[in-house]
Amino acid sequence: MIHELKTVFSKKMLIISLIAVMFLPVIYSASFLTSMWDPYGKTEDLPIAVVNEDQAADLEGESIQIGEEIVAELKGNDDFEWHFVGSDEAHAGVVKGDYYASITLPADFSSNASSLLTDEPKEMALDVETNPGYSYSGKSIADQSILAVETAVASEVRELYTEKVFETVNDMNDGYKEASSGAGELADGAEQLAESAGQLGDGMEALAAQAPSPLAAELEKLIEGNKQISQGIDELGSGSASLSDELSAASEEISAYAFETANAKLISEPVEVNKETVTEVENYGQSFAPYIIALSLFVGAIAFSTIYPFRTRDRESTTLLIWWGSKLSVILAQGTFQAALLAVFILKVLDIPVENLGSFLLILFVISNTWMFILSVLVAAFDKVGNFLGILLLVLQLGASEGTFPIQLTNGFFQAVHPYSPMTYAIKALRESIFGFEGNVPFEQALWILVAILLAMILLLGAVYYFRFQKERKTASELA
Repeated sequence: MIHELKTVFSKKMLIISLIAVMFLPVIYSASFLTSMWDPYGKTEDLPIAVVNEDQAADLEGESIQIGEEIVAELKGNDDFEWHFVGSDEAHAGVVKGDYYASITLPADFSSNASSLLTDEPKEMALDVETNPGYSYSGKSIADQSILAVETAVASEVRELYTEKVFETVNDMNDGYKEASSGAGELADGAEQLAESAGQLGDGMEALAAQAPSPLAAELEKLIEGNKQISQGIDELGSGSASLSDELSAASEEISAYAFETANAKLISEPVEVNKETVTEVENYGQSFAPYIIALSLFVGAIAFSTIYPFRTRDRESTTLLIWWGSKLSVILAQGTFQAALLAVFILKVLDIPVENLGSFLLILFVISNTWMFILSVLVAAFDKVGNFLGILLLVLQLGASEGTFPIQLTNGFFQAVHPYSPMTYAIKALRESIFGFEGNVPFEQALWILVAILLAMILLLGAVYYFRFQKERKTASELA
């Protein structure tokens, strides 16, 4: 078996090519992962245009200009690179790709805000312009800037109107207190007036007893009228006292609640979200690492299969076992060194944190050699057509392996292929070893599935060589 390695080392161009191919997964991973390493962590460098055309408006005698408030808030916001420009510059910038979005606060922005509690409330509109043709991913990230402005506007308006409502409630409470005090004073006055009316009635009764008959009759009428007045005064006093009690109770009920600026701010933003994650992923690139690793190793296997002579047999490979074993030694060496180089790059250069290092190195070795033997079988059996089949297999797995989007978001065909794709289990095992969790396919299960495929490919390669060996012997006997 060693003689095949000697044959490889005797051919300088072949050994140079094989060494170069070993680095292909590293180059592939480097180009992909570094380019997408942390795009969402650098949104502060993404230019967004903001156009403020808002005009001041009146709200209950107070001048408001929400556009200026939003601009001031955004100037202190480092989530994006905000550019405060005119409408023409904003439009031209979006078309050219200088800005990934433009957000315009129109002239009637504050005016519409001031109408929200009227009979004809008007919606506040943000005018947004993007250019997904220039960069769809940039546009998708820029959508977050729109959400940031929308959130700022909503918070500003909620706080503004809550404060206005609170001011009204506080004014009502002050009115209740004043009215209660006035009603109490009115009840006291009515009581005093009733006492005076009673005294007046007593005096007139005494006078009527001593007066002549005609005068006494008139006094009796006055006494009766005075009684009616006294009754009315008593009812007024009773009603005033009741009104005072009710107003006082209403005031106490309102006073039980706080209607201050701090309350208005909290009501405008009442929810605090406490997030908890099962795993820690530092950035976008790290989340994509399992997919890119599995993909880059497959690309390395395809490249290896295009330059290594799987179908040739040298003179020293006199038996099937020697021929098969000699090829195995080269393929395993290539797969192992390819995995080792990629591991060093992932761990030392990209410095991606790995929760289970042993599991990561083991699955990397298994994946690399599994891909190598899949391509080896295809090329040994079908020659150049085998390379094409290998590429076709890769393309099929890209959509079915759940490397980027959740498999539930793909079409029915890829969902059906998903459980039968070897790359599905490679990516799941890499994710679990890197991030340290147990998914719907545990690491051990994914590992044994890939090991079973690897062993099956090794045996299948032996079967291919068996049929080729028999064919060569038959051809040789016919020629003899």
